[in-house]
Amino acid sequence: MANNRPGPKKGSTGAEKIAQAHRGSHEHDMQGGFAANPERAREAGRKGGQTVKEKYGEDFYREIGKRGGNTVKAERGSEFYAEIGRRGGTARSLKLRKGEPKGHI
Repeated sequence: MANNRPGPKKGSTGAEKIAQAHRGSHEHDMQGGFAANPERAREAGRKGGQTVKEKYGEDFYREIGKRGGNTVKAERGSEFYAEIGRRGGTARSLKLRKGEPKGHI
């Protein structure tokens, strides 16, 4: 089927010139993407998570977490969980010995 679309062909010099002209012309380009602004990425993730929670409910997250955990267990075995538990316990005990506040590691 012939390509009857107007304008330069994809990948041509003309197409590149048009693309260059449009770069930075959109508001999201001027602000930088998520990589340039981690706060925007967090906010987008928070909003997306809230939307999913409202649509599917909290049990949705429990179910996908359980599925992911079962997949990791099948791929790496239950010893993997024992090892990361030991590492976490060691890190926490070191933190407590240093007198750092309780909470997330």
